[in-house]
Amino acid sequence: MRKGKAWLRVVAGVWVCLSIGTSVFAQESVSDTIGGKVHVLGEVEVSASASRRGMTSTAPVQMLSQKQLTLQGVTDMADALRRFSGVNVKDYGGAGGMKTVSVRSLGSQHTSVSYDGMTITDCQSGQVDLSRFSLDNIQSLSLAVGDNEDIFVPARTVASAASIRLQTLMPDLSERPYRVKAEVKAGSFGLVNPFIRYDQRLAKQVSMSLSGDFMRADNRYPFTLVNGKYVSEEHRNNNYIETWRGEWNLYARPSEHAVLNGKMYYYDSFRELPGPVILYNNVSNEELSERNFFSQLHYMNYWDNGFSLQLNGKFNWASSHYHDEGEEFPNGAMNNVYYQREYYGSAALLYAPHANWAFSYAADYSFNNLTSNATLGVKPYRHTVLQTLAVRYRTSRLTATALLLGSLYLNEARGGEPAGDARRLSPSVSVSWKPWEEHDLRVRASYKDIFRVATFTENYFGRWGSRDLNPEVARQYNVGLTYMHASSRSWLEGVNFSVDGYYNYVKDKIVAMPYNMFFWTMVNLGRVDIWGMDATLDGTFLLAPRHRLVSTLSYTYQKAVDKTDPSSAYYEDQIPYTPEHSGAFSLAWENPYVNVSFHATGVDKRYASVQNIKTNELDGYIEYGVALYRSFKWKRVDCSLRLDVQNLGNKQYSIVKNYPMPGRSYKVTLGINI
Repeated sequence: MRKGKAWLRVVAGVWVCLSIGTSVFAQESVSDTIGGKVHVLGEVEVSASASRRGMTSTAPVQMLSQKQLTLQGVTDMADALRRFSGVNVKDYGGAGGMKTVSVRSLGSQHTSVSYDGMTITDCQSGQVDLSRFSLDNIQSLSLAVGDNEDIFVPARTVASAASIRLQTLMPDLSERPYRVKAEVKAGSFGLVNPFIRYDQRLAKQVSMSLSGDFMRADNRYPFTLVNGKYVSEEHRNNNYIETWRGEWNLYARPSEHAVLNGKMYYYDSFRELPGPVILYNNVSNEELSERNFFSQLHYMNYWDNGFSLQLNGKFNWASSHYHDEGEEFPNGAMNNVYYQREYYGSAALLYAPHANWAFSYAADYSFNNLTSNATLGVKPYRHTVLQTLAVRYRTSRLTATALLLGSLYLNEARGGEPAGDARRLSPSVSVSWKPWEEHDLRVRASYKDIFRVATFTENYFGRWGSRDLNPEVARQYNVGLTYMHASSRSWLEGVNFSVDGYYNYVKDKIVAMPYNMFFWTMVNLGRVDIWGMDATLDGTFLLAPRHRLVSTLSYTYQKAVDKTDPSSAYYEDQIPYTPEHSGAFSLAWENPYVNVSFHATGVDKRYASVQNIKTNELDGYIEYGVALYRSFKWKRVDCSLRLDVQNLGNKQYSIVKNYPMPGRSYKVTLGINI
């Protein structure tokens, strides 16, 4: 991994040299051909609004717009999240394979995912598989750590340590009453992925969109298996996947001050689970079928007296069927079936009596239940009540927020003993200060106390669920600074820089411990200390008219150590699957011919278990990729053509131990807009 660290240093050095050079050029005086006159120029917006919001936030926020996703050569949701600093993605390999995210080593259950403003939940496992979302329908993707100045949100939005927010595309019907967008992707290992979206204006203030896609892939990619001095070439088996996804959205403006949006979503997938590659055992019979339907409604109104109201409602239904075959199971097969349902409602009120002050109150209620043949006849259900009180003070140079979250979890169960109830008050504060009016440099600091309750799997799953688990508590401290520069008169059109140092303390960590050789149980035994630093740097360089370089660089340092038991062999060892160093880089050349994007992601060595010994070590890696894309017109139809080459160096590596990732692969995308 020394080469990986050297690569990061070289890339950073080149980037800084470019920045310094163009900054010096920007400071040189430009002679005016018309002397003695005052020229008033219209305002030029250089930086994207998403980037500016991330730079001025009181807490760390990273954003990628649809254009930035294209410029950086992002290929899927997991690839997009790897570009963010502080993010650790678990990827089991292959197109559509399961992908979960941990932010700042807090665990995937501490990271919420919201879709058009409403949080997606999974009461069974507490984590969301991000492979079920497609970038084709995404307008922006953001990651927020802690709470920022956006206080007019549902209470559940702030009930986690970090949140990933997905915003779908809004219809653009300014030129015609309908639009059609269609794409088809085809690539290596049997990948086929068509997508279509139709937008229609229904009335003057009412429109709708209908979208759907299908994806299938064999994922039978080759890999090299090393067993001592013996080396063999193998193919990944039992890795087929097939998914269907459909979505309908309604957009309405009932009045000048009101917004009403509705959504219906359906997802259906069948995937083979390849299992770990252990020596010459490359056989697996595991299968997973999943279905998910949800509908949600969002209403917002504001009045001239400073009051605003937001109402949200959602129904969610999900099922999953896990199948495995083997002689160790009764009748030669195991079939675990899960059904979960959620009913959710939220109301939020914002009062802004003055331009500098705002106050908000939000109350959420949700009901979740789970039925499964894997919970020994127990049918758990949970009532959740969340409430927030928040205040914000904001001027041109100072923003400060304070928020108090009250959480109440009431557990019940039919056919068995329920888990214990939980309640807690969780405060958070954040501040951003701009020391100088003439320079866009800001200093920020934030603190958040948050917790998560045990999932239904951790409480009730047969053989190892425990009813006596306490909530897992996390305390987050963050200090950082951001800098922005924009110019329309130099090669350096814009530069954004942010750096944050943080400390996270996790206690009562929920872990699985062996009861005997055959039974495990969930206990509160863990404590983790996490020290880290996140840094991002991006800039735009104007080379010539219609020629532009856009570069991004992110770096993460994390020291996340187990502090549970000083007498244990793994005391103060790095927690599993957490690299100390990781980073991402992209460089895009925009031009009138063929746009080119080069990108790379890399991580340091990691350990697959709590004990940091050689047998548990996973080597670090750097993966390179390139994208070529062009937009053009054909018979008055807007068209686009794109070629992606992933893992350009054909590097063999694993993100999860014994789950090899694909080597070099290709993907071609053809799209039209009518």
